[in-house]
Amino acid sequence: MAIDSERNRAPASLRDQSSAGANSAVLGERLGLAREVVERHLLYCADYGLVTWRRVRSGSGDAVITERGREYLLRQSL
Repeated sequence: MAIDSERNRAPASLRDQSSAGANSAVLGERLGLAREVVERHLLYCADYGLVTWRRVRSGSGDAVITERGREYLLRQSL
């Protein structure tokens, strides 16, 4: 998996969240990124099992970091 600091910001932000997770709009505001960019990062992270995210039509499905995602961030020293 390619190391991408902007992409890593999404799971890192979820790690710092409560266990309830956050939707793409909230993450976009927190990270200063467009919702579409956050959704692209979440989709990538979900493909690799770093987060769980069920996208709904509005893009408002909550994303939650997985244990694998936490381990990945530790390996990346994030």
